[in-house]
Amino acid sequence: MEAINGVTFEDWGAACGNLAAGMSEEEVCKVLGIELPVWQKTNEEWSNKLGDLMAEDMSVATTYGNFFTNPKVGKFAGESADVPSLEDLLAKFPDYDSYLKVSVHQTQASQHGVDPTSVIESYGLNLQTWGQLNMHYMDWYHNYVQNGTEGAGERHKELEALRTKWETLFKEEYKNDAVDLGGDIDF
Repeated sequence: MEAINGVTFEDWGAACGNLAAGMSEEEVCKVLGIELPVWQKTNEEWSNKLGDLMAEDMSVATTYGNFFTNPKVGKFAGESADVPSLEDLLAKFPDYDSYLKVSVHQTQASQHGVDPTSVIESYGLNLQTWGQLNMHYMDWYHNYVQNGTEGAGERHKELEALRTKWETLFKEEYKNDAVDLGGDIDF
């Protein structure tokens, strides 16, 4: 795949992933060795080309998504930033149960009028790091359950029991915070 303005697909994707993680455009330009107007034009051109690339080969979408899970590739591989690696995140959320706690908490809280972003922030996460965990544990879940394999039903029940545990806890926590958004509407 050719580069646009000297920026490869990998470096563009990594730049986008680092931007989503909080890196400034100025830092991105420094790593890529280009000026801001060149970055902006390059970003626009790669964004426009992405749809065509995915139409030709859907694995490009997975590759691009992986840049948001691990933006430390290509020219960004050695860059230090306040962007935790997946390994750092897994040290804090080492298993599906710890991940599921955050996921269910976010869902239950949002059903009671709490901003879901504030919930993930209370766990020391932001949208980018939460996305990293989501991607990791979605893949893990798929590989662990693998419908059609021996024991898949039992593994699915095991994971549903974990979900039920957290749903019960957070429903109890929010039971006095019910929101009635339509209570004042008469028909």
